[in-house]
Amino acid sequence: MKEKIINEIKKGHLVIMPTDTIYGIIADATNEKTIKKVYLAKERSFHKPLLILISNEKMLQELVIEIPSLVQKLIKKYWPGPLTILFKKSQKVSSLLTAGSDYVAIRMPRDKRLLEIMNQLNRPLISTSANISSHNPITNPSQIEPRMREKIDYILDEGTVNKEASTLIKVENNKIEILRDGQLSQQLAQENKEH
Repeated sequence: MKEKIINEIKKGHLVIMPTDTIYGIIADATNEKTIKKVYLAKERSFHKPLLILISNEKMLQELVIEIPSLVQKLIKKYWPGPLTILFKKSQKVSSLLTAGSDYVAIRMPRDKRLLEIMNQLNRPLISTSANISSHNPITNPSQIEPRMREKIDYILDEGTVNKEASTLIKVENNKIEILRDGQLSQQLAQENKEH
């Protein structure tokens, strides 16, 4: 199963599988053709950036220009976990992925299988909810819309997952700004009060 997923990703294919949040489209974040396929499968505007998953800190260092000290503290405390952080991107990150922005959203998932897949591939993965843009995120593969299904090469069906999306933050001037609510919103609001 894991080998199957790795092979599909190596070929530049799109996979839908449960992540540690909800079902997501998983694909190679370093392949521009694949990045385009993800946008087309989701019918997502190319002006909306995609999120990247990483499996270790070395991978993170290659993708970003800097890791401010407050961000380092948050990483130590909440990664791996449902926290997505906006970083200034390095040249290694395709601007197609970030919709032309200088920032890239990165998360280290808690899901052991995803971490193993990335470690074996030795590359970051795109992760985006497995739904057509502006439609509800899906918690069971039976909800995948037919027109998306035909653009996906492999679907790992593990029944229903009941999880919330990750919390998306940006750190500026030593303040945490929550850009999208998720599992950690309350704890992060508390962090702002504490430092």
